[in-house]
Amino acid sequence: MGSTRNSPSGWREAQTAEDLCACTLGFLEGELLSFPGWGAPNLDEESDALVPTLKRCCQAGFLTVASQPAGTELPGADGRMERRRAFVTGFASAHALERMGLELPEGLVLFAHESSMLDVGCGMVVGERGDDAFLLAGGAAGPLELEFFREESTAQAAQDLASWSFVSLIDEDWDQDDRLWSHLDRVLAP
Repeated sequence: MGSTRNSPSGWREAQTAEDLCACTLGFLEGELLSFPGWGAPNLDEESDALVPTLKRCCQAGFLTVASQPAGTELPGADGRMERRRAFVTGFASAHALERMGLELPEGLVLFAHESSMLDVGCGMVVGERGDDAFLLAGGAAGPLELEFFREESTAQAAQDLASWSFVSLIDEDWDQDDRLWSHLDRVLAP
């Protein structure tokens, strides 16, 4: 996978959670055209500006599975206006989770669950369309996300990933985009 040393060439060759992070890095760099559970060959356009931070996350042991920038007054799919909180969700090694919690700025909320825990009702709304919530983050969805990796990588890699925590970092403010990404860039820097 390009410049990533000792990384698998594809999801089916991954043997460890670190290999899955290397594959995610390959996806973010456009070298792999798939991501477990994601039905597109690349990120949504809205996430393009997040790629440098998402790459840093992968390099630090935080395999991201969902993210979005903040925004208000965005046109929704059904014509109603949307607003979104900045968030990132994924599997974090113990070291990455510890670093993410360092000097957590006011306004950022960190949720961490054992990957085996399932409770999608907890967490907070990160997307509203009109008066309706359409997206939640912070819930304990580890088993659901792990299933994608069991289907599209190796059992060994998925088992290793299951030893990591399922984590969400969310900015409480709807229109605050930089605080979350700046925090991750700072605490996950090599």
